[in-house]
Amino acid sequence: MPEDIVRYGIISTAQIAMNAHVPAAVNSHNSVITAVSSRGVAKAKQAAESHDIPKWYGSYEELLADPDIDAVVNPLPNSMHAEWTIKAAEAGKHVLCEKPIGVTMAEVREMIAACEANNVALVEAFTHRFDPHLRNARRLIAEGAIGEVTNLESALTFPVVEPEGNVRFSKDLVGGSMWDAGCYAVYASRFVMSAEPVRATAMSHDSGNWGVDTTFSGMLEYPNGAVARVGSSMEQARRCFLTAYGTTGTISIPNMFDDNGPCILTTLDGEETVYQEDAPYRFTAQFNEFSECVLTGKTPEYPPVDALRNTASMVALYEAAGSGRTVEVEQI
Repeated sequence: MPEDIVRYGIISTAQIAMNAHVPAAVNSHNSVITAVSSRGVAKAKQAAESHDIPKWYGSYEELLADPDIDAVVNPLPNSMHAEWTIKAAEAGKHVLCEKPIGVTMAEVREMIAACEANNVALVEAFTHRFDPHLRNARRLIAEGAIGEVTNLESALTFPVVEPEGNVRFSKDLVGGSMWDAGCYAVYASRFVMSAEPVRATAMSHDSGNWGVDTTFSGMLEYPNGAVARVGSSMEQARRCFLTAYGTTGTISIPNMFDDNGPCILTTLDGEETVYQEDAPYRFTAQFNEFSECVLTGKTPEYPPVDALRNTASMVALYEAAGSGRTVEVEQI
């Protein structure tokens, strides 16, 4: 294996790994997936053979013990991210962890500490931040293209046809629409504002006595007074957008998961400017950047403290929904 290639193992056969990470690595110039693991040999072997992955393991521990693996992708259910990220770090593996990185501030801090102690990189896998539309929105807002931002709206919603057995609907695995989908909206608002929320209010709904939120609506207040309304649902038509409203105009991103999609600037008099450019698959861009950090020791563009800050907003939203109170967002 060339020295300028990072060899990845995947902890589990989760759909996001098989359907997104695996094809993304094929097109990465510095990343290759060499192994996959599951809690049984048969499932791991089937996944490996279906996706042309050379090696498979019937346990996560065996994969972590493989000396030929440099880094892991951790796409396990939310409740398992911390445990297996820490174990991977202790095995000397760099960790690209699916979102949300963790579900409490304490466990995210433990993950960060474990990775620092073992001198391995850790990144939370929010891919939409690699796309030009969000980067253009952030730049335009910073340049004052829409004046002072007063409000933002962002949501990720979709209908789940068969919730039974779906990890998103599992209380034990810390499912829920905000943890699974709304985290993208929270991240997007923080990203384009280049700032951290200070207060959160929220309401949530559980439509089937699952023990998790099936629909969630929250508000995050920024230091300048701007309010971001963030939403998620597992029982609505698909939406994946961000809109920022300012004193002199509006910025809208119709589809945050469209890598080549537009960022549209509209002035108060209706004049429209569309910023749109070709972009690589966002999961491939993520691999390229993370592997560069592994190979060179470069600090990730979005280091673990960024993940901790997003977790602070998420935790505050859930606390607000559960208590009915406005909750202060922990400042990192």
